[in-house]
Amino acid sequence: MTGDMLKVRYDIEGLRAIAVLSVLIDHAFPKALPGGFAGVDIFFVISGYLIGRHLLQDIQAGRLSILGFYAKRARRIFPALALVLICTWCAGWAFFTDHELADLARQMLASVFFSNNFMLWSESGYFDTTALDKPLLHLWSLGIEEQFYLLVPAMLWLGTTGRSGSIRWVARLGALSLLSTIILSDFDFVGSFYLLHTRFWELAAGVLLAQAELRAGIHSVTKRNAREILVFCAATVFLSVVALGAAHPLGDWKTVVSDGGLALTIILAAGTAWLTDHCSRGHEWHSLISRSAQQGNAAASAASIAGAVLLGISAAALTPANWPGAQTTLPVLGTALLIAAGPSAPSNRFLALKPLAFVGGISYPLYLWHWPSIVIFNFLKPDAGAAELMIPLAVSFALAWLTKILVEDPVRFGRFGNLAFRRPPLWFVASTLAIPAILGLLVIAGHDVPSRFPPNLQAVAHWSEDDLDAWRKTRCYLDANATVEFSSECTPTKRPGVPLVVLWGDSHAADLYSGMAAIQSTTTMDIAQWTVAGCPPTAKPLSVGNSNCAIRNPWSLAELAKLKPDTVVLAGAWERYLEVGQAQEELLGRLSDTVRRLRALGIRQIVIFGPRPLWRTSLPADLFRYMVRTRSNNIPERLGKVSDAIWNLDAAMAALAAAENVQYVSVLNFLCDKTGCLTVGDRSSSRPDLLYRDRDHLSIGGSKFLMAHAKPQLFE
Repeated sequence: MTGDMLKVRYDIEGLRAIAVLSVLIDHAFPKALPGGFAGVDIFFVISGYLIGRHLLQDIQAGRLSILGFYAKRARRIFPALALVLICTWCAGWAFFTDHELADLARQMLASVFFSNNFMLWSESGYFDTTALDKPLLHLWSLGIEEQFYLLVPAMLWLGTTGRSGSIRWVARLGALSLLSTIILSDFDFVGSFYLLHTRFWELAAGVLLAQAELRAGIHSVTKRNAREILVFCAATVFLSVVALGAAHPLGDWKTVVSDGGLALTIILAAGTAWLTDHCSRGHEWHSLISRSAQQGNAAASAASIAGAVLLGISAAALTPANWPGAQTTLPVLGTALLIAAGPSAPSNRFLALKPLAFVGGISYPLYLWHWPSIVIFNFLKPDAGAAELMIPLAVSFALAWLTKILVEDPVRFGRFGNLAFRRPPLWFVASTLAIPAILGLLVIAGHDVPSRFPPNLQAVAHWSEDDLDAWRKTRCYLDANATVEFSSECTPTKRPGVPLVVLWGDSHAADLYSGMAAIQSTTTMDIAQWTVAGCPPTAKPLSVGNSNCAIRNPWSLAELAKLKPDTVVLAGAWERYLEVGQAQEELLGRLSDTVRRLRALGIRQIVIFGPRPLWRTSLPADLFRYMVRTRSNNIPERLGKVSDAIWNLDAAMAALAAAENVQYVSVLNFLCDKTGCLTVGDRSSSRPDLLYRDRDHLSIGGSKFLMAHAKPQLFE
């Protein structure tokens, strides 16, 4: 290994610290640092730079060994990952329901094969477990990096002639990846977020930077070229600050940052495409690099300051909407500028401070430990305040430091403190991931795993209700993007003298059907059901609703005009829309407008079902963990807490219903009070009669329980 390879860039270690601390703050205190999630993108650029430099130096020295490269990656990644997976499995065995433990086992197997990002992409959907319930969610980024590492050595080798490494294939694919990020982010958000095709360019940017540095020769720039780089960096800072400063009074930071990112994307994509055309012409490439990529003191200072400003803008102004997208160029370019500036530049000297360098040195195990620690802590203490969330972060730091001292250094360097010894063999390192794989397979096999809890607790741990046939799924309850029409059974013909009730709304209307069908068994009535996931029953769609609602809801109004039902039931996931950013005033306005439209159609009976409580994870999971924490075998009558925002929404909707002279069913007042919400219906049932099947949807029993209470309002 050359002296250059042995030399540690402490400013890059500090940059790693900034990246991991940004992610930690974003995960523990999301409102404190809106763009903290971009720390992952900083990691991608750093990884691409370091790995690209390592491979390109080996090519130049004539000692490239792809197997040797993967052996070093295995020593770096496998042992710490295996330790975190095993410890997370142990915590899951103690505190997770059967369903959650099985989900954790699948995540573990995917993580062992570095395909967790594919699993998360395939599982994402309307009823997928929330992110807070996935202790290995963060390993999607590790999958991205490992998949990149599988490709980049072969791509560099393909472009290599003798000892001259070429990044032409990396650059070309990077340019395509950058453009696909812009094109696909609006159409396939989940795939764009989790898969390599829209992340490749971020790692490729680091490889291109490494190639530029190696070909240029370090710190030998003419005054003219230094001035050119200085002007470019100063212009980047000036335009970014002015644009954001002008936008701030208007509250339109997101738009300006996105548009700025789009402009950078166009420039970078065009520049990359042009550069790739020069890669095959050695003399022109060398000339280009010597003119543009070398650094002088002034240029390095400008690049360092510009990079710091871009990262600051990213942390303060970015949002996760449509990420990655055009705005992702800001943290990527900022990271590249800081790395290119060199260790002596102003911002880089700050990054090289010992506290930051120390955190950067443990950044990999710290990233591995932090999310499982936060998730498990929230499982055990769901009502933890902001100050208490410092506990899992402190634990993560301690575990990361111990992992580096006791696992990483011995395996990678054969060192424990001042004691040097022979490193463990590679077969042993590779086999460490076999342990979490076996543990995951044991759980997935399921039948051979002994019962972990007493019978009463086991009944809650086993509880599930995944069958949506009670909602008449694919017939009367459709997915948001479904192109099919409702089945004929969803709209019965109106019969003389028989009340016709139309159930209109999203999944919170669909889960009421079981209760209405139970009423129908004892009361003469017909039920029409028009329910679509993510489409609340409003004449005009909500700003956070699905785009297809703009087609579905006018159809519903037109059908109501023809059908002339006796009663229309409006039910929606009002509290969920509020949670994801829907303004309460707009929601109430849309609902009021809908009621008036229905009145104009001659609908005489309108019943609005109000918001519901939101369980932290799901009622079965929250109940199970409460019983584990309190060591109780008895299901409590009430559990949880309803936020003030939902109580306020319920009161506002009740007032709206009174003003419009329509019936209102306050689900909150029926199921909840200030001490908590009801958990079960029929306590004499042999199987726990839980009222909710997940975080916000009623079980079949819960639907019957609520609709029996609401029956007088339906037939007043």
